Amino acid sequence: MFLQEKPTLVLLAIWFYGRTYASVITKEINSTFAHTTKVLSRMEEDGLVQFSFEGRIKYVELTEKGTNVVSILKDLIISLDGELPDEYDVEGRHDVSGSELDTASAEIFDIVKKLRFKIESIYKELIDSGADAATIKRKLGPFSRDMAMIGEMINSSETPVDTEVIRAYDTTRDVFSSLLNKNG
Repeated sequence: MFLQEKPTLVLLAIWFYGRTYASVITKEINSTFAHTTKVLSRMEEDGLVQFSFEGRIKYVELTEKGTNVVSILKDLIISLDGELPDEYDVEGRHDVSGSELDTASAEIFDIVKKLRFKIESIYKELIDSGADAATIKRKLGPFSRDMAMIGEMINSSETPVDTEVIRAYDTTRDVFSSLLNKNG
């Protein structure tokens, strides 16, 4: 399975994002959702990934075994190709800390992290309370202004914004859109 490109990319994407969604992985590896979920199911059977639910949100993340396999895969890729693809070349990239970023990027990153937490928390509360699709849209809809504001901050920054911050923003935007439209 790991000599095929897509399963390897699936593991690397999960490693990169930490805890994520199948739809994010699908987009990241340029695959179909059906193929991605089939690969993820096989990986779950092999004990490489685990799924967890928060309300109706289904997350996927690496198990300890999966993390070990990713480490071995990265070594294999480096041995064969000389280096990892650019998007996967830094250890622990999904754990970007503000101290590694310039001031503008760190500020935007902090705003993105807080916004994603707020969106996911509100969504979970709404789902747990049995809210209907219209209520969810009404409660989450105003965050589209926040998403637009962050996009403008990135576009108008005097210094280039770190690619990890842009990736975190894009993922947050995708999650927001997914949650906003999930029940409607």
